[in-house]
Amino acid sequence: MEQFGSPRLISESAVRNALRVRNLPDEVVEEIVVALPTRAVGVILYGSYARGDYTASSDIDLLAVSQHPGSTIASGRANLSTYDLEQFATAIHTLFGAHLARDAVVLHDSDGVVIDQLATFGGIDLERLWSRVRNLAKLLTLPIDEQHFRLDGFVRHARYVLRTATYARAFETGSPCFSVAELAGRFKDPDLIKLLSSHSDVQGPPTPELLYELRVRIETLSGEIESLAAETLTDVIVEFDDTDLGDAAILILGNHDGSPYTIIPRVIL
Repeated sequence: MEQFGSPRLISESAVRNALRVRNLPDEVVEEIVVALPTRAVGVILYGSYARGDYTASSDIDLLAVSQHPGSTIASGRANLSTYDLEQFATAIHTLFGAHLARDAVVLHDSDGVVIDQLATFGGIDLERLWSRVRNLAKLLTLPIDEQHFRLDGFVRHARYVLRTATYARAFETGSPCFSVAELAGRFKDPDLIKLLSSHSDVQGPPTPELLYELRVRIETLSGEIESLAAETLTDVIVEFDDTDLGDAAILILGNHDGSPYTIIPRVIL
């Protein structure tokens, strides 16, 4: 039973119709609708499908705002994260919040609470963003043997850090930009399309040479990476009181399902 004064719950049929208008296949639409949290008050589409620059391999990224927090669900190409209203509000001044402010499409919003919150996003704390980029980059100073033993995970991590650093540089040099193709054009660097892509069919295989190139590019953008006084990822998880580094280390160690960072809330940078 809804509490007096709480936002009304969304209409599944309204979300279904809004997704169909964007030419998503019926089976994908139904997967998304079935995955919606029962206490959702709004649903947002963001990323390439919201911008309209998607390809056949593009992910379909959605955020449900609910009366209760939830996890991220990946089904095929669709990724659905669930935030409660309090968690959604923490996106202010973050990269994710700026991403939503620029590109998001509100598929449904029962009482306007999602649109009202989105209106507060857009600005970003660049100093905080660069600080966290430099912190996450420290994992790339672990011993080479450790990095090569977990090469796939370290390449994913380095790609993620470079992508974030490139977003930050775009903020500094012009309007915000969250399209990899647009970033490549803005910086006149076509190699960014392959380096920053989140799709395995574009990336190519992880190699020591690729990991080195990603690190060099990160240092070009954010400065020399501070060394981490640890020998292994397990050391970082057990001995360091740093949530960001610990979460990232866990993902490098054990996430091999092709959808990195799904267990970490998207408001991370």
